[in-house]
Amino acid sequence: MEIEKTEQQGRDTFVLLDDFLHQAKRMWLLGLALVLICAAGLTFVQRRAYRPVYEASASFTVRVANPLYASVSSYNEKTAQVMADTFPSILASGLLQRRVMDELGIDEVPDMSVSATAHSCILTLKVRDTDPQRAYDVMSAVIACYPEVAEFVVGSTVLVLLDESGMPTAPVAEFNYRYYITCGAVVGAAVWCVILAFLVLMKNTVHNEDELRETLTAPCLGQIPAVKISRKRPYPLLHRYRSESGFSESVRLLRLRVEKAMQENGQKILLVSSAIPGEGKTTVSVNLAVSLAQKGRRVLLIDCDFRNPSVAKTLSSKSHPLDEGRNLTNFTGSGEAAGALAQATDVEGLFVIVGNADGKADYFDAPTQARLTKLIRYARDKYDYVILDTPPCSLLTDAAEAAEAAEAGLMVIRQDYASRDQILDGAQRLSESRLPIIGCALNNVRKGLSGSREYGYGYGYGYGYGYGYGYGSKSRQEKK
Repeated sequence: MEIEKTEQQGRDTFVLLDDFLHQAKRMWLLGLALVLICAAGLTFVQRRAYRPVYEASASFTVRVANPLYASVSSYNEKTAQVMADTFPSILASGLLQRRVMDELGIDEVPDMSVSATAHSCILTLKVRDTDPQRAYDVMSAVIACYPEVAEFVVGSTVLVLLDESGMPTAPVAEFNYRYYITCGAVVGAAVWCVILAFLVLMKNTVHNEDELRETLTAPCLGQIPAVKISRKRPYPLLHRYRSESGFSESVRLLRLRVEKAMQENGQKILLVSSAIPGEGKTTVSVNLAVSLAQKGRRVLLIDCDFRNPSVAKTLSSKSHPLDEGRNLTNFTGSGEAAGALAQATDVEGLFVIVGNADGKADYFDAPTQARLTKLIRYARDKYDYVILDTPPCSLLTDAAEAAEAAEAGLMVIRQDYASRDQILDGAQRLSESRLPIIGCALNNVRKGLSGSREYGYGYGYGYGYGYGYGYGSKSRQEKK
């Protein structure tokens, strides 16, 4: 297979949105935690910093104090309006503020404002402070000191007090818990969205068939939708699902294309691998073998994943329990021994040689490879197809070594899981063994906004791999 590295092209908007929604579904607990933490944190900080503010107010009008013109109403009104207009400026002047500070013996004046009633000379003075007594005293001092200060600007004036609040007894507003909780929640949600967007944009995975073609030149032979699993049915198996399901149909389509490709080249030995653990290559191997057997083919499935064999526990049933003691390590080299290792399953025509995990990281050594090659030589004449379930190929050489005995290869690539570099590395290792790669299977496909010929029943796998012999987790693998 020719391997071609291509630059990741800009993803379709719907694909990005689909990825974003998928990440949101996977990381909703993080979002909830961020919302709660930010809401609680902001509310706590603001509550600690909160100081109740009290307001003292007074309404008054400004009148001319010159008795000579007091009887001339028009002049009096015009002058009063002028003085009313200048009151805010005088209030803000340093002269009046210093006069008030000297009067009260304080170092600074609190927040003060004045507003005028439309079409009148009535003014309203408001003084706000955390100390209700100081607010009232400052208001009283302003009213008392204003005429003295204003005389230098507009002449002699008189403030006629109309109403005043007295010393305030309650703050202007209580602490608004709802407001700060809402603001904190919004901040937490925004941070969560930024994290999700960063993860989506930084991902270099395969989302659909088009992106698979950009990564590898091998054709996509099928898309297996994500399915729902449970404790009673921990493994999605073709013969244990309703025949009309999208999962079953996708497996049959994959079987049809794989069989056609192998028949065209006279191939009978198929190696199935993936780039990294957790992509579902064992599930695909088992279901492909089941589908071939259901079509009347005689199939042998060999678990070559000695580090983490899982074919036995996937296919075992009460009616046909599989003996893990009968494995490849027991093969003596004779045809009789090869037949004795093959165990029947609950699917007619499907036989299995299980794997054996003993904790040896170098289990797939030269003798093991030699036994596998000899075993396949016997099996090739007895079975229509032999399927080898191997370890992930980008992390270990086991799959490449098993490839020496195979005739064709199928790579299982889980949607949005392995990075493109990991996929390329795995394909490169298989290609170095000169194994013809007939194609890829895109696994665990979700139906999303992007559509693109996805079956997707909206479910997701709930199982992982759990390799413990140097495979590493996906998060560690992608850190480079």
